[in-house]
Amino acid sequence: MKRAIIAALGLTLSITVATAAGDAKEKAKAKEKAKQEEKAARDKKRDTVNEILKAKDKNDDGALSLEEYLAGESDVEAATKNFEKFNKNRDRALSKGEIAASVDT
Repeated sequence: MKRAIIAALGLTLSITVATAAGDAKEKAKAKEKAKQEEKAARDKKRDTVNEILKAKDKNDDGALSLEEYLAGESDVEAATKNFEKFNKNRDRALSKGEIAASVDT
């Protein structure tokens, strides 16, 4: 009888340890997946910023002046407001970081 009880307790402990190990693996997989998704989002935003700069940054200084930003915009007034909204440091140019903040990906 003692052996049966000890065997049952040992089996229960083994199952508990195996379940905990499985849970830890699942958590690690979920964490890795979240990291990959975050990286993909950062890469997509970076690529979008680079595309915007390639299309509009005529003097290749890595930033957009108001004139560059407004080029090709149909609603100049709305575009000017957006420029002013995202030009946080008020230096009259949108840096890569400011452009990234303005991009919804």
